[in-house]
Amino acid sequence: MTRRRRSSIDIDLALINVQLLNLGRKSDDFQRIIDDLQRMKDEIDIERKSLSAKQSELQAAKEPINWLPTELLIQIFVTLAESELDRRDSTYRPSLVISHTCAKWRAIALGTPELWSRVILHGFRKHELGQLYLTRSGRSPLEIDYCTAPDTFPTTECLQVADLVVRSKPHFARLTTLSMQTKAAIPLVYLLPTLNDHSKTLPQLRNLTLAILTANPTFFEVPTFLEREVDVVKELGSLDKVATSSSRLLHLKVEQLPLFNLSVNFVANLRSLELSFSPRKTGLTRHYYFLKMSTLCRFLAFTPLLEELILVDTVPYFDITLRLEDAPAASNVDPPLIEMQPVKLDHLKSMDWTYPFPTDVHRLFSMIETPELEKLDLWVEDSRSKRHDSLLAYPVVSSPHKFTRGVITFPSLRDLSLQCDGEDTTAYVLRKLNVPALQKMEFTNFDPSAPKGADEASSLPTFPRLESIFRDPRLLHLTHLTLSHYKISCELGRVDALLGYMPVLTSLSFDSCLGLGVMLDGLKETFVGTIKGGGVGGRSRRGVKVCPRLDSLSFWGCQDLDCASLRAVILSRNRSIDGFEEDNTHSEQGALAAVPDGATRGVTREAREGNASGGQTTEDARMGRKIKPLRSVRRHRPDMGQVGADVPSTIAATIITKEESFTPAHISFVRVVNCEAMEKEEVMSFRDLGVVDVIWTSSG
Repeated sequence: MTRRRRSSIDIDLALINVQLLNLGRKSDDFQRIIDDLQRMKDEIDIERKSLSAKQSELQAAKEPINWLPTELLIQIFVTLAESELDRRDSTYRPSLVISHTCAKWRAIALGTPELWSRVILHGFRKHELGQLYLTRSGRSPLEIDYCTAPDTFPTTECLQVADLVVRSKPHFARLTTLSMQTKAAIPLVYLLPTLNDHSKTLPQLRNLTLAILTANPTFFEVPTFLEREVDVVKELGSLDKVATSSSRLLHLKVEQLPLFNLSVNFVANLRSLELSFSPRKTGLTRHYYFLKMSTLCRFLAFTPLLEELILVDTVPYFDITLRLEDAPAASNVDPPLIEMQPVKLDHLKSMDWTYPFPTDVHRLFSMIETPELEKLDLWVEDSRSKRHDSLLAYPVVSSPHKFTRGVITFPSLRDLSLQCDGEDTTAYVLRKLNVPALQKMEFTNFDPSAPKGADEASSLPTFPRLESIFRDPRLLHLTHLTLSHYKISCELGRVDALLGYMPVLTSLSFDSCLGLGVMLDGLKETFVGTIKGGGVGGRSRRGVKVCPRLDSLSFWGCQDLDCASLRAVILSRNRSIDGFEEDNTHSEQGALAAVPDGATRGVTREAREGNASGGQTTEDARMGRKIKPLRSVRRHRPDMGQVGADVPSTIAATIITKEESFTPAHISFVRVVNCEAMEKEEVMSFRDLGVVDVIWTSSG
């Protein structure tokens, strides 16, 4: 191959250089075009995004919720999150749902720490989710709710609780509510030291729940839980001295965890206490826990500010006796008993107790004094279920020790609710309780063995006499009475004897009751008397026989309620007193004999029977049978005052009742719910009789 000359190569290079230069220029031109197009595209994208945002804003402006200011939306979101979390659905988290709805809501959610301040962890399986809530909650007050998953093994549960404590400890300073529900007792070992060091680690804690979910849990692996009470008693000595505490814990709920595993300083300022210790089976080993009455009294002694006490399916093991000077040593009794004085809770306002026996009620209040108790709710279990006596440490009848006090007085009790099984139980529970200031009372009958359906009504027990329920049946301050699942006795004078003890009753309610015809007949019964001081021939007027202040009647599921009887009651109380017809007045003059002080003389049996068909009686017969005062006790304590101290107030109440009987309150409220015989049109027609508020709901 011949070698090219340099000149030939230079020519080719010059040509290639020209071509490269031309291609470079074209490339620059194309790049300028591309840049211009990209710039135009970017401008279009920006404009499109702006228009899209404006479109979304206009679309959102059509929704009424977006008309609200951001501050109000925050309140709505926080309220929604709190209410929805109560559903106990571990997979539903409203805070996340709100943050994923739209950009505006997400911005609001991320900027609202309160939305993330309640952390619900079921098994603590998703650590990242829990950490997300802890981070987004910022510095807001924190709530942690942990519940073990049902399929969790004990070892795994311990690891989860330990991990939870470690991860949450940096945030304990702002923790206000903590709920720990575990299957076994041993996982709580990782938490109790932190709780008992509350002043340093939990300065803001106000609500605490500690629950062992397994029925009859064993403490074999943590025997120190059972020994703690003995150690506390030895350390503190006298239980009468309660040290001041800086603890902010106000509400405590304990389920099956021995009480004294919590520091006494930690619970010193409690306002609300809920305990749940299901009755234990007999024959259990020493590694199982029994809530003893001595333990309960000692624990309550360290909560002097307690205002609310709730005992859920809890009956303590009664191992104590009242301390008496002339009684033999209680340690010589088999089983040995502990001598104690009653614990006084001066601030207790409310108490709920489910499933005690009838005798348990009086026994418990014999050891707990509650002078300021205002509300008492009892759900009493029938003793026919034969709970084992030794489990309750019931003493023998011949025991020389005093296990209960006499009649217990609740001077401040205003609201009483009693749910029990059968007539006998109803008549037994409250027999040794004195409630002189009672204003609201509710009796409910429940019988789990009663037939359901059509035969349920026939098995309803008869509501007993008040004389058999209370030691003193005179309820001079009672304004509200509710009876549920009872049958009203048709015995002559039974209704008068019931309502006659309630002179200031304003509201009367019945739920699934029978025999209401008899009750309504008693409410509509009237009497005729003369105006006081009118002398002979004075103008007569008509009054109601019982409950002159009654203005509200409610009925739920009362299938024998009829409209005619209810209408008669309304007519007897809503008619104008001045509209007493002249002919009715003259027709009854023969049965009345006026005396100088304006009272009405008693009439003969024949005269009363002649007026019985018209539902009217004379003034002396108005009160039904005469209520005799109770026999005064021979011995009484000095602080109980004089035996007859309430006589003037009783006489004054009687005079007021007689005067009010001539001007009874109008029935202004009637509620009828699920009563088959009551038609809507008939019930609504009560408005024409002066009833202001009428509510009717169909049984369908």
